[in-house]
Amino acid sequence: MVFLIWVQIGGYIDGFIDHQFSVDEVIRSTLNLNVDIMVAMPCKYLDANIRDVTEDRNLAEEILNFEGLFVPNAFWNMGIQKDVHTPDLDIVLSNSLEADYVTKGVRTNLDAPTCRIYGTVPINRVQGDFHITAEGLGYPGMSGITPADSLNFTHFINEFSFGTFYPYIDNALDLTARKTNQKRHTFHYNLKVIPTVYSKLGHQIDTNQYSIRVYETDEKYAPGIFIKYDFDPIKMTVIEKRLSFFQFIIRLVTIIGGLWVIAQWMYRGMEKFILIAFGKEYYRRGEEKKSGLLDAEPEDDFEKI
Repeated sequence: MVFLIWVQIGGYIDGFIDHQFSVDEVIRSTLNLNVDIMVAMPCKYLDANIRDVTEDRNLAEEILNFEGLFVPNAFWNMGIQKDVHTPDLDIVLSNSLEADYVTKGVRTNLDAPTCRIYGTVPINRVQGDFHITAEGLGYPGMSGITPADSLNFTHFINEFSFGTFYPYIDNALDLTARKTNQKRHTFHYNLKVIPTVYSKLGHQIDTNQYSIRVYETDEKYAPGIFIKYDFDPIKMTVIEKRLSFFQFIIRLVTIIGGLWVIAQWMYRGMEKFILIAFGKEYYRRGEEKKSGLLDAEPEDDFEKI
């Protein structure tokens, strides 16, 4: 009883988290794709593009930054993966600091063994895919062909998100890595994106989260990293709610009344058990015998008058 009352008091003071699903009524034709990926190949051999169902090919490499890096080989042995779950409301709101990439379309150190591809690209809000492929092996007609010995699509994803760029909010693909020892290897990511609103005490964050399905192939498709995405028409709202004082009192009265009824049932059940198990004599033991004038024992001898 004390525990139940304590839970209600805590819910009244601290509130509770409610997950609501509804049809997304906001019409969005475009949104941003925020990318920060490191690939174990020189930048001079890599292309990054976006293609959607409208057959609109977005040359993302003209907007994204390609930065060559020198990364120790031990870094690629991590193979980081993680479970997908809805982030905690308080964590999301505390990390909701907007940011933006300062540079666009910059290419540096193209011969370095590792390439970091990062930036923000506007995309159509329709089904599509973002892919990183090797020069000459992704789209026909491209100049130059990547040497087979240079193919290695082992990669580390530092950021992959949709909408406003919140660098400190954890997304499903953030800080994950996958490794391959094959040259013509293809990584396939299938993402289902759902608009998500986080709200607490008037502070609201409009962002997106997604589920992931990953599989890999060898020698079957063009080698590279293919991240396909599709948008769900359902919107999820994660909101903190609080009970009104009237609702709080009603719940307390209901709990106390329910516990009182249960206690009565238990008492009656115990009486029934004792009566059946030990009989009426044991059940009535200890009861005082009522007596009156009519219950007096008759005397053997009477005084004669």
